[in-house]
Amino acid sequence: MGRPTPDPISATSAASPEPGAPPRTSPARLAGLGAAAGILGPLLLVLYFTTPAFTAWPSAGESPDQLLGYALGHETLFYAGGWLQVTGALLSIVFFLVLLQLSGARHRLAGAAALVGCALLLAVVTIEAALLEAVPMAAHTGDRATVATAFALSNGVFARIFPLAPAPLLFAAIGLALSGSPLLRPVFGRAALVIAALFAVAGIAAVFGTAGLVFAIVMSVAQALWIATTAVALAFARRRMS
Repeated sequence: MGRPTPDPISATSAASPEPGAPPRTSPARLAGLGAAAGILGPLLLVLYFTTPAFTAWPSAGESPDQLLGYALGHETLFYAGGWLQVTGALLSIVFFLVLLQLSGARHRLAGAAALVGCALLLAVVTIEAALLEAVPMAAHTGDRATVATAFALSNGVFARIFPLAPAPLLFAAIGLALSGSPLLRPVFGRAALVIAALFAVAGIAAVFGTAGLVFAIVMSVAQALWIATTAVALAFARRRMS
């Protein structure tokens, strides 16, 4: 008979640190951190995506003069939007990293793929946030061309790029990591794999028309719900790690 596969949660808690190394964070505390990040991150992203609906956000067809006037009158909104987007994505990434650590998949192929997906996600989000915050900065100097260009690039581009590589790679890797671990119920790993597949379809469809873009936006809502519900499940799983 082969040796039984060790429980990654038990193995994490049983492993002793090397002499002179700082004490390791307990699995229960790590799960609590991940759950908090996984709940707060999607909330910030939902706030970021819904705020424009209540602030008379300009459409893509507005003239440079109209965009400049709006940016000067809503400067804080642009800077707050950049913060909400980057911070929400960063907290979601912290949640993914905690899942990798607790599932024992950090040193497997799924873990490496998830790390690449996290890096891609943070890069895309940071670039879009930089473009968003460039709008009021250019407005203050009267640079209408930069205002119009930065605004156009920061609106709708992320929804088309995110499903092409970051989302399918990240969710497929997380799904594989959870499917081979007793950390959470199998349904969470399977749901992540389904989300990855649907994101891939949405990314391809968004290339060909508006319907695909709408589908990609719907999938962004679905991924936020998955992160939040999985974070709640992780918070309950924390009890058996104590």
